[in-house]
Parts: sequence; C-alpha cells; structure tokens
Amino acid sequence: MSSSEILLEVRHLSKKFADSEPLKDVNCSVRRGEVISIIGPSGTGKSTFLRCINRLEKPSGGQIFFRGEEITDEPGKIRRLRQKIGMVFQSFNLFSNMNVLENIITAPMLLKKFNRADATEKAMRLLETVELKQKAANYPDELSGGQKQRIAIVRTLAMEPEIILFDEPHTR
Repeated sequence: MSSSEILLEVRHLSKKFADSEPLKDVNCSVRRGEVISIIGPSGTGKSTFLRCINRLEKPSGGQIFFRGEEITDEPGKIRRLRQKIGMVFQSFNLFSNMNVLENIITAPMLLKKFNRADATEKAMRLLETVELKQKAANYPDELSGGQKQRIAIVRTLAMEPEIILFDEPHTR
C-alpha cells in the first residue's frame, strides 16, 4: 500500500438518536501516516463518530470503507475490522480483574492466535517503550490516570492495528 492510498473513508455518515442528530452528512478520508484531530464542544458527536467508525455504534446512514472495502452493514466483517482499527477509550476500559500484562496479552492471544510467550515478549517491549515495564504485575486500580492511559495505548498497539482511534486523548 502506498502512502497516498486511503485507509479509511467515510461518506455521508449520519447518526440519529431519539432526541438528537449528532452526525449529519459527515465525510472524510484518512491516508496512511495521517494524524487527524476532531475538535468541538462536548456533545457534538466526536465520540459517536469514532464509535461509528469502529462499529460500536450503528450509523443511521452513510457508508464507511476500510481499505476500499465497505464495512458499514457487514456484521461478519466487524470482528476482523476491530483487529485492524484499534481504539483507546476515554475511560481506558482496562479489565480491573486482570493485571497490566494480562490486559495487554489477552486480545492478541484470543483474536490473533499469538502464543503466550510471544504475546508476553511483545507486551514487555511495548511497556518498556512507555516506561511502565515495572507495572506489568500491577492491577489497574493501582495505577495513576496517566499510567492507565499508557497501558490502554500499549494494549491497542499490541494488536498491531493499521489505524488507532483515540477518544479524548489527554496529554500530561
């Protein structure tokens, strides 16, 4: 894939709820290597947009294409899609009953069929990159907010996604 090819394309996306329509005729395209920011006041549909892209919300209308393949209404493709489009949630969504290492290696082992040793090795390399290798045995409630965010990012990177969606990323 050349750097100019479009990875993600959204055409005329809409999302309606009973009392609002946060997304109306939204269009965009994202090429490999691009960083796109969506800004706006609270309640304007930024999170809804990201959730529609990753199919955590069903759009009311429009189309979403990943690498040229329409993914809007294909339930069978959603699982494969989520392996290629990672998401770091506002609240991080770490599993409180799993330590940091288990939070990171579970999805690659289950979904990508990594063996435990390879998944652990990769997780420890990524943890070292974000300076949290020493926290591998800790549980989420033993971490600061910034540490939880970095763990959530590592968990997403461990799946080797082609695109990462960040919902309300915070900087320290």
